[in-house]
Amino acid sequence: MAANVLAIDLGTTGVKVAIVDESGAVLASTGEVLPMIFTGDGGAEQDPTLWWDAIGRCALEAVAAATLQRSEVTLVAVTSQYTSTVAVAADGRPLANAIMWMDQRGRRHNPATRDSSTASRWLEVHGMIPSGNDDIGHVAFIRSQWPQVYASAAAFVEPMDYVAARLTGRVTATQNTTFPMFAVDNRTWGATQYSAELLGLSGFDVEKLAPLVPMGHPRGAITPQAAAHLGVSPTATVADATIDSVTSAVGTGAPTGAGCGLIVGTTSVMVTHLDSKRHDVAHGLTTAPSPLPGAYFLVAENGVGGKALDVFVNNIVYADDGLGTPPPDDAFQRVLAAAATAPPGANGVMFLPWLIGSMAPGFARRTRGGFVNLGLSTTRVDMARAVLEGVALNAAWLLPHFAKLADETYPEVSVGGGGARSALWGQILADCFGVPVRRLANPTATNAHGAALLALAQAGHVSLADLPAMLTTEQLHQPDERTNALYRRRAESLIDFHDRTAPFYDALNSPENTT
Repeated sequence: MAANVLAIDLGTTGVKVAIVDESGAVLASTGEVLPMIFTGDGGAEQDPTLWWDAIGRCALEAVAAATLQRSEVTLVAVTSQYTSTVAVAADGRPLANAIMWMDQRGRRHNPATRDSSTASRWLEVHGMIPSGNDDIGHVAFIRSQWPQVYASAAAFVEPMDYVAARLTGRVTATQNTTFPMFAVDNRTWGATQYSAELLGLSGFDVEKLAPLVPMGHPRGAITPQAAAHLGVSPTATVADATIDSVTSAVGTGAPTGAGCGLIVGTTSVMVTHLDSKRHDVAHGLTTAPSPLPGAYFLVAENGVGGKALDVFVNNIVYADDGLGTPPPDDAFQRVLAAAATAPPGANGVMFLPWLIGSMAPGFARRTRGGFVNLGLSTTRVDMARAVLEGVALNAAWLLPHFAKLADETYPEVSVGGGGARSALWGQILADCFGVPVRRLANPTATNAHGAALLALAQAGHVSLADLPAMLTTEQLHQPDERTNALYRRRAESLIDFHDRTAPFYDALNSPENTT
């Protein structure tokens, strides 16, 4: 029987589910937006029970839209955002809200940041240096502020491992999914044991960690209850669950270092795979073990992507604050159409996309975003285009550092994620990069598609070498030479502004000024 995959992509602001057949075609996809809970002390949380409920609704809808019988859906794949922490019971059910990756509260409790002399060792053994905005910090916060949750937890897991546990009834994790736990020696690919040295540095209790299973192997058979929840075969196999950067790379045709992908979703992430562990600390780049055999994925979190447009549309153009007008159903289309009428360079307006801090390659987490160079004649049309340009310029700043660490010269970049629905944004990216941009079809399902393709490869239905050819292009954008020259100058100004204002933002957003 031919394999059909139900792929689950649990993102920061929503869940997406896609049905993919053995040829790699997306038969159907659907999704839901998920609410975020922000607290006054720097917290960011979500309710994992809402994740599970939304996954069930979307899965049933997608299977029906694909006109398949449940017996025909025999593989389930899971990918998710990461550096978020879920406390679970032994059966995988959540005990509290998930602490999300943008939560700041762990910084005040994180034992791994108290001794700066250990930084080089963290980098050598693990590949990153703990910051507090990671699972070590999140668990330290839970231990201090939610002691009953800490005591009751059978394990602390990442979102994809939570979903896999709900599907199989077994709490497990891999070297890939525990990367934000800072608990595995990543100098060796394929490790299935936690590092006593790293646990000693972090203060993590190994009894609160999920058993490690090999990467690239199925997590197990689906339970009858989970199969009914999703509407899939009761004999379906749950494939290995992965960090979404891996499935982003697969979904953009970058299972090796020869390909470069960019996902413009809530955040912008540049992705590829390498054959060894590497890092560039100065520019916020490192590698993490991938479930692809012997491979490491290049971690290049560029910062806010599509969320910047969302903030502009919903907080400025159609703000629900008594000063704006209610958003029409086509609010985003209207703003994008308006942006297309502004010239390249947005009449001098520049948008700084660092709404949650500057990530790779600037790596200044206290820096913040905004509009600069506004004048008396500035319009929201100029600002709309500037938002698209700011996100693209930030990615263009990253590309040469990314390529240098990968030791590659990229002749083109493949783009997926919600931002890739916009032809205008695709062209702006090409003009900023100075190389062609391949805007993928079904871009909102890029991660789910990548998860399905990876599951098919791991199950032996296709080979890894086949995967890039299984992607469909919506449009190939060629860079314009004159516009690229303009954007190169704008990128220089963006970087200069970033570096010159870093001390200002450090002072403004220091703990002394925010508490």
